[in-house]
Amino acid sequence: MNESRNDIQRVTSGAPWEELVAYRRAVRVGHQVFVAGTVSVDDDGQPFGLGDAEAQTSRCLEIIAQALDKAGSHISHVVRTRLFVTDMRVETQRAVGAAHRKVFAAHPPACSMIGVAALASPDFIVEIEADAVIPPGA
Repeated sequence: MNESRNDIQRVTSGAPWEELVAYRRAVRVGHQVFVAGTVSVDDDGQPFGLGDAEAQTSRCLEIIAQALDKAGSHISHVVRTRLFVTDMRVETQRAVGAAHRKVFAAHPPACSMIGVAALASPDFIVEIEADAVIPPGA
């Protein structure tokens, strides 16, 4: 479901938390799209890739790409990502980075990897936010 008001488009994923917390997966304002913090869940909303930072990162980026598509954007339009990670061991950073690189190698965004104490569930290692700018004519 997409909601539009003036030049603001709100994209929902249908996740129950969107109504409970009052947020949307993505919001498009003009040529900019802001994607909310995204964790790794399957199509039924259950945690995906338990214990696997690379799989969780890949799944987060798949969900982000779907939200961008619904907003009339594309993953290649992403100009900034924020990676929130509960395990900052070098191995985990490399796994998260490898999944990020698979998606963004051809069009790297500005990026921050931030160590956090916890996410919405102990099952989640990674949460990702993304900002996109749709180029004129795209």
